[in-house]
Amino acid sequence: MKNKTVLFYSSISDKSLFDTQKFYQVDIHLLQQLGYDVLLSNSILDAFLFWKYNFVFAYFYRYAFFVALIAILFGRRTFFTGGIDALDKHCVGRKKYLIQRLFFQLCYIVSKKCVIVSKADYEHVVAILGDRVSKLYYSEHTIDCGNFPSTLNENREILFSSIVWMGNIGNVKRKGIDKALLLFSLLRKYKEFQGAKFVIIGRKGEGTKFVNALIKKYGISDCVTITGEISEQEKIDILTKSRYYIQLSVYEGFGLAALEGLIAGNVVIHSGKGGLDNPIYRSHVLVDIDKDLQKQVDMIKRKLLSIDYHMLYGECMKYKKYYDNSRRLNDFKNIIA
Repeated sequence: MKNKTVLFYSSISDKSLFDTQKFYQVDIHLLQQLGYDVLLSNSILDAFLFWKYNFVFAYFYRYAFFVALIAILFGRRTFFTGGIDALDKHCVGRKKYLIQRLFFQLCYIVSKKCVIVSKADYEHVVAILGDRVSKLYYSEHTIDCGNFPSTLNENREILFSSIVWMGNIGNVKRKGIDKALLLFSLLRKYKEFQGAKFVIIGRKGEGTKFVNALIKKYGISDCVTITGEISEQEKIDILTKSRYYIQLSVYEGFGLAALEGLIAGNVVIHSGKGGLDNPIYRSHVLVDIDKDLQKQVDMIKRKLLSIDYHMLYGECMKYKKYYDNSRRLNDFKNIIA
């Protein structure tokens, strides 16, 4: 067995998602920076190959329990991380919540440490665990802030952007793309936004048909572009050209894409759900997705047009150090000891 090897597990259907989902990319890279060889796995059975790895780094608190249980039988530790959307009672049904609550408790029992990525998730798990929190570690997700411009581009198009994996309709709805398209179509009716465009970034899939149907329904086919999967640099180029980033999610464990939009200098139009309740979005534009968007659009338009870009960009620059990968790298050094 190699000297330092980590089994990086998530119950994804396609291992190529390890290369395209930002939160996976970042944590894999950070583990490699710490000197670990990383074995990527989406199969519970890989946990039986205990001679190939020193410990497990597992994403999400459900199927990963079985990986951790097998690993612990062979004397291997497991570190859990990732958002825990289903612990928000207001966003899921009672049955789904109880199942997730049970699995989180089971994961916590067999874990070495649980790395919680947002304030909302932390509050939910503390409510479950009470004072039994010795294995919790708080470390929000990060990005490579050095890849984003350090000066404000003031000559931005009236461009809206959003990032979503469209592998299924459920994820498209959870990320609020349906509501974002409706809001965009409503804003386009105002003279200030008549020339606006909307770019949706992310791998295409089953959910793309649903998105295209909505675009046709709202009559905005001429001003909405679906890029599909693009390179990191192409994504950053779009975010630094766009003026508004939309994230009207039903729930976000953290909201990494919204963070990228913010660091790129966008006004973030968000739902305030889960990780989007983060104070970094307080100066941006909150939308109540539980109420009629038609009744809110006048207020939203006024807020968008009254934003002080210089003030907003100055605020986002303050967050660059904390949300840079170097901070989570240091967290990992302390966690994986």
